[in-house]
Amino acid sequence: MKSGIAICLCMFICLPVLALGQSTSDSEEKTVTEALRNQNLKLEDLEKIIEELREKMEKTEKKDELRRLQEKARQLSELKRRETASDDRKFYSGLRQHSALNPNISLGGEYYFCYGTSRSEYNRLRSENSWGTGQFFLREMELAVESPLDPYSRAKAYISISGEGAELEEGYMESLNWPLNMNLKLGQYKTQFGTINRFHDHALPQLERPLVMSNFFGYPTLKGVGLAANFLLPSLIAQVNELDLQVISGGADHSFTAGGKHNLVFVGHLKNFWDINRGTYVEVGLSGATGHNNPEETCRTDMGGIDLRLKWSPPDRSKYRGVEWWTEALYSRRDDYGHYIESWGMFSLIQCRLNARWLASGRFDYSQLPQDSSREEYGAAVSLDFWQSEFVLVRLQYTHIDRNFDEDDHRYILQIAWAMGPHKHEAY
Repeated sequence: MKSGIAICLCMFICLPVLALGQSTSDSEEKTVTEALRNQNLKLEDLEKIIEELREKMEKTEKKDELRRLQEKARQLSELKRRETASDDRKFYSGLRQHSALNPNISLGGEYYFCYGTSRSEYNRLRSENSWGTGQFFLREMELAVESPLDPYSRAKAYISISGEGAELEEGYMESLNWPLNMNLKLGQYKTQFGTINRFHDHALPQLERPLVMSNFFGYPTLKGVGLAANFLLPSLIAQVNELDLQVISGGADHSFTAGGKHNLVFVGHLKNFWDINRGTYVEVGLSGATGHNNPEETCRTDMGGIDLRLKWSPPDRSKYRGVEWWTEALYSRRDDYGHYIESWGMFSLIQCRLNARWLASGRFDYSQLPQDSSREEYGAAVSLDFWQSEFVLVRLQYTHIDRNFDEDDHRYILQIAWAMGPHKHEAY
């Protein structure tokens, strides 16, 4: 009996203690769970705060960069205003001093030595299709004259002098800042068809033009006397859209006739520009041209082209590193008295800047002849450029041309170009 009472007494004492222990354990577990939940919430809040701070920092960096650009633009504008004011003070007896009226005059020269392995006349003779072989040649001396005429117009003239004589390469006047963001050009000029056509010879990335350009347009390129309008369009499909509409008289008798009474060639080019990042941009262009191809003006040639230009140049290392890639394809449909000849060609060129003075480039060519599409040419060229300064260029180049209608040709070329004056050997 006593033992039963003792057992009951122990149970009476222990059960509350056990219940208290169980209650304490549950409470501690709830406390830990709540603390973990709060900790997770704190981590999420911290991540949100970090993300907000990152966004604010990026916005601040963009604003700072914009302020720097605005400040630089303000400084350049102020410098331009001071120069203009200084020019306005150059008066003597009410007239501006004669030296202030002088245009910018430049003179440049190009020489090259070419050795070719082919012995056929097509390759050996110096012509539009060959640079000759085994001799030193003066390609041209170019005299450039440029000057603003007034605040609304400017004029440019380029005279090419070679062993064959002197000729006007380009000479035109530009009228600026018309309504609709339009500029007008009147005179003799190289048309804006693709990317390479407008380049002067001294500004080409390699000695010769790609095969498709020389076969379709000839050595003088597609140029003539006429009128051109350039429009800066609103941003439509790209960050910058630019439209060129041109009409010229005559061609080079490759795709368009230089004879006839109404030998007009109509040319158009639409350029689309995108900034990919601070150091990279891309341009995509569409070109078209149409005109008569015979002096009787009974047959026409219609041409279309697409061009791509990609350039990478790190802003802090642009003088030492960079890559530029050109690719262009042309299509021609030629009416030959009721018989239509369809031909096409393309080239792809990449140029790499190795350091401040050295550049390397390579190019692949393919071209049919616009008068006979069964005749084909393949070409490849590699070159190494040494810029002694921005005024002197030395270039070594190897070119291979494979034709299905004549001998293959291997050419080894040394080119030296120099310039004095403000019109240097930059891209035109």
